[in-house]
Amino acid sequence: MKRLLLLFALTLLLGQLQAQSPKKIKAKGDYVHAPTSAVFPLQLGDYHRDKLYSYDKKKENVGGVYESANKKTLLSVYVYPAGNGYDRRIHDEYSSLMQELANYRGGLHAISNVVSYQNEGLKINGLKSVFTSSENENESLTLYECGKWWFKMRITSSDLDTCQMSQLEKNVMDYFVPTNYVKNDPLGLKFDVHVAPAAIPDSLMLCCVLGAIIGELQWIDENVDSLERISGFPSLYLEAQMASVEGFVKAEKDHPELLGGEEIHHQLEQLNRIIDNGFLEEYLVDQYFGWLIIPKDMDIDSEAFLEWKLQNPIDVVMGPHTRELMWIISCSD
Repeated sequence: MKRLLLLFALTLLLGQLQAQSPKKIKAKGDYVHAPTSAVFPLQLGDYHRDKLYSYDKKKENVGGVYESANKKTLLSVYVYPAGNGYDRRIHDEYSSLMQELANYRGGLHAISNVVSYQNEGLKINGLKSVFTSSENENESLTLYECGKWWFKMRITSSDLDTCQMSQLEKNVMDYFVPTNYVKNDPLGLKFDVHVAPAAIPDSLMLCCVLGAIIGELQWIDENVDSLERISGFPSLYLEAQMASVEGFVKAEKDHPELLGGEEIHHQLEQLNRIIDNGFLEEYLVDQYFGWLIIPKDMDIDSEAFLEWKLQNPIDVVMGPHTRELMWIISCSD
């Protein structure tokens, strides 16, 4: 299962968004985003650029709004800084974007999946959601992780169906070629590890955290090409998250001499119960809102997991907004 039905309520995702004050850019013709050399054309296929905005003084955060001739489709394209690369970065950013829409609408009903784009050997991954507004308009929100930059698209249309919107997205990607931003500003292939101070005093907790980090990094090293890793930490892979959890629980078995406190034993008991009942994949898909790359031959039975959870309450969390309480892995040069 590669797609998951999500219901976003106002309080589902953490964090408050800061208000932005966009400033209109006066450009009569094509506009070049200086840091990436991305060109915002005056005419993008059948779409005319209606507005162009800068969201910061340096004009690094720039967005263009394009409109169809019949004014029934709006296409917005944004290029803006992504900052340092770290695990869960794309989950954090996309959560903020979806929260913004949920706040605006009072909730959001969306179908989400992972997307990717390749060009000249480089690969970038992203997240995409499709939803229908109360005005019966089809909408989509897509975000790609491009090294030190984000590339974002939003389409709103009362004229295009979802297949036509996907073709429009492909045309935009082929025009902007955001893999070039990775080529110009790649992330480092080495990693820095930051263990949360709260995990250090408990020797078993620290051992499990290190086991999780080693398990995840080893899977990435063996399975993800370096030309993909320079675009973003590959935390979208379900198997990488599985290797992390498996390394977390294995550390206890490898070090029975470590006692540990009540919290770590509670976490391990629940994680082992999930694994022993064969629901690790479903648990992680649930924790990450389905925003994961799932192998084609892997069957995800979310309904069976939800039914099992009713009889086996689970409160341990290993998702994008909670695991950072134990560790963070960041890319370094």
